[in-house]
Amino acid sequence: MQNTLFDSGFPEYIRKEYEHVISLLCKEVHSTYKEVDGYNSENEIYILSDGTKIRFPYRIYCMDDDEVYLQLSDHEKLIYDCIFSRNNDGHIREKHIRNILMVDFAEWCFPYILRLSADYVLEIVITIYDCLKKKDNISLQEFCRNNPKIVQTNYRRMISYWGEYYRGKYPDFDTYIGTRLFSEIISVNSNLS
Repeated sequence: MQNTLFDSGFPEYIRKEYEHVISLLCKEVHSTYKEVDGYNSENEIYILSDGTKIRFPYRIYCMDDDEVYLQLSDHEKLIYDCIFSRNNDGHIREKHIRNILMVDFAEWCFPYILRLSADYVLEIVITIYDCLKKKDNISLQEFCRNNPKIVQTNYRRMISYWGEYYRGKYPDFDTYIGTRLFSEIISVNSNLS
């Protein structure tokens, strides 16, 4: 199979399901949008508890396809949701992170959740906070303990977006939803910055 943008985005044990999803999306995942390559890769690498390294594109520029989504098994839908959580459209990212958070998601979803926890679209951060505050987050917190540099990077990113876009509306940083998400749910320590 042709290499795709998410070849390092999922563990090997779900390779078959991943390849099925990608086979339905391959053309679009490699497409361009306004003459921009299909992705802008990041250097962030997330490590799962079994040592698997997860890396995925910063953004993809392709259309969400509900018809494809409906053809997938529940497990494949979760893979699809993770892929489209990297979409350039904030509404699409929000839709797919909500789909992930509404089910019992696997550890390999944690990197996608953590990355969106620092998104500049406030509605995405609110969605993550509202969904995770109702769950047992011990496994997610353990994942964060094992990936402290990535947590710090995302925490700093969240602070930057608060300062740039939301400081006027939410002047008290400690009550800002992004801060609360990191301090109450994601973070296992208060020394993030």
